[in-house]
Amino acid sequence: MDPGFDEQRTSNLGRMVERWGLVPLSYLAKFATSEFTYGYIGNQDFTMYPILPPGSFIQVDETRTKVLEGSWRSEYERPIYFVETREGHTCCWCSMRREDVILQPHPLSPVPVRVLRHPQEAEIIGQVVGVAMKLTEWQQVGSSSGSKGQPTLN
Repeated sequence: MDPGFDEQRTSNLGRMVERWGLVPLSYLAKFATSEFTYGYIGNQDFTMYPILPPGSFIQVDETRTKVLEGSWRSEYERPIYFVETREGHTCCWCSMRREDVILQPHPLSPVPVRVLRHPQEAEIIGQVVGVAMKLTEWQQVGSSSGSKGQPTLN
């Protein structure tokens, strides 16, 4: 893995692949030129938990950068966006208010809503269209067998 990769932070793997070049993962070079980019939800990013738990890999359609407004029958129908901010990347629901983008976490998430200037402080990279995640290794609150430094959810 790229030495600059931090599993604690959410990141854009497509841009990381561009930096890798021919080594060590040259077979992933097609990701850098496709209409999709790929991201990783950092181990400390609970923004869209439980829909997108930390440690998930996401596929992002870079052609879908316009925030869709409307009503959805369930939280699974509502588009999730991959957003780049000055602090890094995140996945969240979004809504627009004039020149601001409102970054909305899942209601069960401990992460607060953020309002940022668009596009100066936040850029919509695209819509999340695919996800790969583990369905194991989650510990109950108060469990002593968690990995060192892993946050617990209340």
